[in-house]
Order: sequence, then structure tokens, then C-alpha cells
Amino acid sequence: MEKLIYAFWRGNESADALRRRLIKDVQPQLLAFGVDRLQVNVADLDLTGAVEHMRLSTGAGAKPDGIVSFWLTSAYRRAPAEQLLAKTFARIAGYVVAESTILQNVDHPAPAGERTWGFSQVSFLKVPARLGFDEWRRIWFERHTKVGIETQANFRYVQNVVILPLTADAPAWRGIVEEGFPIEALRDLRVFYDAVGNEAKFQANLALMMESCGRFLDADGTDVVATSEYVLHSAPEPKL
Repeated sequence: MEKLIYAFWRGNESADALRRRLIKDVQPQLLAFGVDRLQVNVADLDLTGAVEHMRLSTGAGAKPDGIVSFWLTSAYRRAPAEQLLAKTFARIAGYVVAESTILQNVDHPAPAGERTWGFSQVSFLKVPARLGFDEWRRIWFERHTKVGIETQANFRYVQNVVILPLTADAPAWRGIVEEGFPIEALRDLRVFYDAVGNEAKFQANLALMMESCGRFLDADGTDVVATSEYVLHSAPEPKL
């Protein structure tokens, strides 16, 4: 089995209209093509007053409006699903990824087709010119992962390493991160950093995270999107 992630740009269609169309019309067609663990993340949140990194792209060009992810027996069989997604969105960028589930959502699972509690932060990462890919991946996995768990209020944390781009002109992302947070973390960094009512902990967690990110990410190499997550079809997952 291979996991595929398609970032999408919705064009002029509203986020609400797109979400309804994805769930009503696109979902059954994708399932008919044999996909497993279908998930849709749509940037449909009101970001008025959101913390800075939720609202702005630090990379070049417009950041995506969400992702569609699923598993197939082989990316070789992706054509029907990819063609459907290409017709659904103004633009897509597809990737084969290797998924590493650091934190599984055991506290806030949603029934299939219903919105997951909180919000899902999706981050698209590039390798800075100062690092080779192997060193970048080592820092991300072996040094940053522990910081990401211990300094944030995330209840889900999935690291996807890009193995292969699938579509023409796909941005040169090498990592795609999915993290679940309480909705309050959109507008309160102290919630985001799991430090409500504890200023010393907040400052320490913030400093640790900024230092850790600086080891393997540059300011112009990351796009962050705050989304609503919908798990539309979930195959049984292996027990931890």
C-alpha cells in the first residue's frame, strides 16, 4: 500500500461549497476507485485574529487550500482518482509519501464524514539549501520530533516524507505534517504551546520550538494551513 497526498487550490469556489461537494459527490467516486483511509482537509476556518503563522504563507506563491489523502495498493493505479481531483480543483499537486504516525488521534476521533474536533494544521516543508536531504530528515525525525510532542498541545501528529512528486509543477516540498490542535490554539499561543496559566512554560516551549525549527527549516521554505479535517473512510488501523 502507498499513501498519496494531493494539495489543492480551490479557485473561486467558496470553501463551504467545496466541502459539501467533496463529501457528497467526490467521496463516493474516490471510494469506487478503491481508495482506503480517505481524508479531506479544507481551509474553511475564520482566521480573524488568528496567530500570525496561521494566516500567512512564508513560501513563494499562494499556499494550498487543503489536502486530499488516501491509500492505494499502488500509485501506479492512481489515474482515475487523480483525474477526478484535477477536474474538482483549480490546481492540484500530488505526492507519494511515507507516513510516520507519531501521535494517533485516540482522544478525539470523529465518525466517518463528520468534522474532527479542534482543527488540523497542515504544514508543507522544503529542505533549505544549507542542508542535504538525509541530514534534514535526520534532524526532523531524530531531534525535532521530541520537541514537537513535548512543547505543543497536539493530539495528532503525522509526519509524511515525500518520496515522489506525481504531478507536473508540484512544489518542491519534501515533508507534509498533519497536526490536530484544540480550536482555541488558533488564536492563543499559550493554548498552542500547552501552557495556559504558566508564562514560564510558555516562554520555554516557544523558545525550544523556534530553536528546533531553525535547525532544519528556513523562513521562506514553509507553508502552514489551518484546516477542518474530515475522515471520510477509515480502514482498520494497526494497534499501537
